[in-house]
Amino acid sequence: MPWFSYHGGHSGEFCRHAKGDLEAVVQRAIAAGFSHYGLSEHIARYRSEDLFPEERDLTPDDLITTFEAYVVRARQLQTKYEDQIDLLVGFETERLPPGDWATRMRETRARLRIDYIVGSVHDVEGLVIDYKPEHTASVAERVGGVEELHVRYFDALTELVSELRPEVVGHIDLIRKFEGENPVFGARAWRHLEGTLEAVRSVGGVLDVNAATRRRGLGPVYPLPAILERARAMGIGVTLGDDGHGAHDVGVGLDACMAAISAAGYREVSYLAHDRSGRVELRRAPIEDVRPR
Repeated sequence: MPWFSYHGGHSGEFCRHAKGDLEAVVQRAIAAGFSHYGLSEHIARYRSEDLFPEERDLTPDDLITTFEAYVVRARQLQTKYEDQIDLLVGFETERLPPGDWATRMRETRARLRIDYIVGSVHDVEGLVIDYKPEHTASVAERVGGVEELHVRYFDALTELVSELRPEVVGHIDLIRKFEGENPVFGARAWRHLEGTLEAVRSVGGVLDVNAATRRRGLGPVYPLPAILERARAMGIGVTLGDDGHGAHDVGVGLDACMAAISAAGYREVSYLAHDRSGRVELRRAPIEDVRPR
């Protein structure tokens, strides 16, 4: 009976918009019956203009130091709790800074021997699109409208997936975060979304079915039902992500994710695990077996 999440594990210890410490997250995952749990803290952002308002007293170098401290602490917890849970140490990507983001992501992964990555995009052309609704609206106006924003987001995610080949592709339709219960993608945006799905399939990635929107009352889980159905038809696997930002979020909303996966026609759910040699491999479990221990 595997139970898992790979997008999350954010903590206030290493992320200003999360809460609590990382060990509390791990302890909560064990108590909640997880057999496998992925820690995917946000990678550092490297430009001052990319810092969030709550980070204005920090520098990019501070973020780099904090991220590297996260990896050290996560490895300590991985060893400490190895008899109770299979912890994977990863990070969630950014497509920042424009120009050399891919080189920075690859170098960080190799140097710190990261187990896996969640391939996420949170900006369009260097402008953050998931912080506040008014920010996203201003970016849409700047690029020529909502559909153009959708198109550019999907193109950015397609490029990131192709460049970094992430094991997990994070919240593929994040761009509709502030569009409510019934978001609509136009025909042109759907064509570009198809390109993103094809990129995911070509690199062997799986989609993060992410609880954050439902937990926060922002709409259906990521991805939308129609996207999940299309991904299933294309043979693209799915996994679970609570997108937790503290121990209080661990596992919350995954019931809605499982319901969405089942409704889309999936019969198996993918998960990452360490094999006997310590390498990370992708496994699949029948949907009826995916539940807390």
